[in-house]
Formats: sequence, structure tokens, C-alpha cells
Amino acid sequence: MQIYKVDNSDTLKKVLSQSLGILIEVDKQREIYFIDNVKFHIDNVKGLGLFVEIEAIDSDESISKKKLLEQCNEYLKLFNIPKSDLVSVSYSDLLLKQN
Repeated sequence: MQIYKVDNSDTLKKVLSQSLGILIEVDKQREIYFIDNVKFHIDNVKGLGLFVEIEAIDSDESISKKKLLEQCNEYLKLFNIPKSDLVSVSYSDLLLKQN
């Protein structure tokens, strides 16, 4: 993954909007929490409701993929989130499906 810092996000948004267009805008409020190497996004998405994203992070390649998945599954179980509630598409996809 590449991350590029911009000095003026409004200018970048204008350039990208003009060149690519805007399919849909996602309006959300996000809170971020960490427990050790696990990151939690608590999102309130306008028109969709509340979501939690659980992301186990291996910043130095010292944790196996299997262990990272186990960590995520532990929190799914702890928070009583059934597999049937998991979403595999983006918020924009969900909003487009509604329209």
C-alpha cells in the first residue's frame, strides 16, 4: 500500500472529481481504538447505520496470517458478532445498492 500526503485536500478532491467523476459520497463519523496490534473502527454511516471494523495489524511481519485471523475472530466472538453480519463490500457499494 502506498500513502501519499497532500498539502491541499480540497485541490486534490477537485482534480480527481473532474477527471474521474463522483459516483457517490459516503458521509460517516469514525472513532478509532486500539488493543495491542488490533485496530477497531467504529463507524456511523449516514443512511446505513453503525459498523465496526476489526483489523489485526502486523507492522513488522512478525505475526503469522493465521494468528492475525485468530485475533479478529476472537473479537468477533467477544462482541457476539455472527458471521452472517459480516459485510464484504464497501460503504459506497451498500449505498449504491440502496439507490
